[in-house]
Amino acid sequence: MIKIKDYDKKKEKLIFTTDMSLSLANAIRRSVLEIPIMAIDEVEIVKNDSALYDEIISHRLGLIPIKTDKVAKEMKFKLKGTGPKTVYSSDLHPSVETEYKIPIVILDDEQELEIVCDARLGKGIEHIKYSPGLLYYKHNLDPDIIDFVQVDDEGKITFNQEELDNLNLNDNLKKKINQAKEVNELEFTIESWKQISAKDIFLRAMDVLEENLDDLEKVVK
Repeated sequence: MIKIKDYDKKKEKLIFTTDMSLSLANAIRRSVLEIPIMAIDEVEIVKNDSALYDEIISHRLGLIPIKTDKVAKEMKFKLKGTGPKTVYSSDLHPSVETEYKIPIVILDDEQELEIVCDARLGKGIEHIKYSPGLLYYKHNLDPDIIDFVQVDDEGKITFNQEELDNLNLNDNLKKKINQAKEVNELEFTIESWKQISAKDIFLRAMDVLEENLDDLEKVVK
């Protein structure tokens, strides 16, 4: 069962609790880096009078988040600027369609920068620039009982009953511990870099996991 705790569309952050197993949660987390994401892969430096090497500018361009849909597999961008000014990711044409205004380089008087670059779909397992965001999870526990928690080999929450019996715990703590025994939940947090939404990161990660399991089943057969 999944319970949505918080969803901030503006910040592209999704938080929810679930009773799924730790092994499944970890499989979904790892699948995030197999979601196809658009990023700049090849850069042609036509002119660069700035203080930065071509390689540094190319590296910065590769880390700019680009809005990704399921249709486009390749895109071409151009950038041209003359100083004095700061060149930002928003100066790329056409627009990368994300709200971030990432500085690329500072141009002094009469310095010029002209670039043509190609973006393509890739996966985070190839290069982290294709990562759509962060997905992480933790056990959903009351802070007051963390000191009494143990985690078994399967990632399940357990308590050492003998130690608890020897402690002089108040009724409120005992109640919280008993509730934690009955409800073994994980809290998921997903933060998007805005190439795709936080919701889509979760859904597409599950799609990737399902596809990988189907491929494994075919090999086993």
